[in-house]
Amino acid sequence: MKPAPVLRSHRFLLTALLLAGFTTVPAFGQASERRPNVLQVGTVTVLGSATCPGGATKGATCTSVNVACPGIPDLTATLSQALPTGTAKGTIIMLSGSGGTTFFNSGFGSAYIGDGFRVVQLAWTTDWEDTGGVGLKSASCRGATVFKYVFDNVQGKDRTTGFCAQGTSGGGAAIAYSLTQYGLANFFDYVVIAAGPGVARMDYGCDKALYTGGPLNLCSEITDAPYTYFSGGKVNSWENTTTCGAKSPLSSDIKKWAADSIVAPGANFTYPKTAMSWYFCATPPVNNSTGEGKFLINRVIPKNNPPDVSCYSGVCQGEAVWQDANAFNATQNEMIAQCVANHQ
Repeated sequence: MKPAPVLRSHRFLLTALLLAGFTTVPAFGQASERRPNVLQVGTVTVLGSATCPGGATKGATCTSVNVACPGIPDLTATLSQALPTGTAKGTIIMLSGSGGTTFFNSGFGSAYIGDGFRVVQLAWTTDWEDTGGVGLKSASCRGATVFKYVFDNVQGKDRTTGFCAQGTSGGGAAIAYSLTQYGLANFFDYVVIAAGPGVARMDYGCDKALYTGGPLNLCSEITDAPYTYFSGGKVNSWENTTTCGAKSPLSSDIKKWAADSIVAPGANFTYPKTAMSWYFCATPPVNNSTGEGKFLINRVIPKNNPPDVSCYSGVCQGEAVWQDANAFNATQNEMIAQCVANHQ
């Protein structure tokens, strides 16, 4: 991993860009950018400068924003940006797991700055998945809105350098929803997902009997990967359902889970200009994020079809694959190679 360089004064560019006029920015541009079956994202309103939370990349500046999406409550977040010396090779958005309320770093921030990329981190004030029961498909508008905002205002709509994202668990789910439902495959050049996403097929996760396919052989280290949830509490809360994990789920609940999953009817799975990579921790016992991730891996057709899938065992635990130095180094090297302009 390369050491982080000394940042120049232009590292304050994000605050200058975002605070200018305290404007409300339409995050998806003109109506002509819409595509069939592509959901409309919302708007970002800049609230002011903010103190960077723990895990911020060295030299980062932070800004508080409000994200408004159709049909769900507004949610605030903290956005950071750290800049490399010289001309940036592109922008990498880094996303944490679970509800995304902390900055994800794990050493990647300094590594990517040293490699010449801008690094953007996102932390929500409360879990991005919570909408009072409207559902995850609608909730994922929040992440997609921020991603497009970063493309417009940090990347500067530049198509000559890479625009990329890396997320673990819930962060990977936010990336995946943005590709399948919100048209971000038109902007992301490369994405990395670790541990999941665990909501690729919520209907299967809630009711094991619904899946009638063969074993989910994710990699040589993880065969017949598990996909059912240990508890249906979170899904029931997100989806305003009551029977996830029950012996006989309600048919209405099953329909809601299927419709709001990442792998859902009407979703887009073909990304000719977006490369994809997956990383999993294979140290036993593995959780349902492995099998759930496989449901999405089996459907997508990215630029590097089939997508790269890497598993590591022994050092890492649970979903934390990047505890393994080999996984960390492989991810960094792949990001350098793959985060290049594909949408010129």
